Amino acid sequence: MVTIKEMNMTLIAENQDVKVYRHNAVGGQITIYLFKSGELTFGADKASILNRFEKTQVYKAICRVLTHKI
Repeated sequence: MVTIKEMNMTLIAENQDVKVYRHNAVGGQITIYLFKSGELTFGADKASILNRFEKTQVYKAICRVLTHKI
């Protein structure tokens, strides 16, 4: 089970088309882009950080929460 603390995200930018969040993950920071269309995109400085993050329960929980598929 993922706790709220583990899902800690900070809204760092927002405009009419996109909200940009930052999440501190093991090994580095993950940038999360939530577009008005509902599309969710993730980015990181290194692909290895993103690849590791995508295998976690925190990743799955963030996807559910931001796309409202709880």
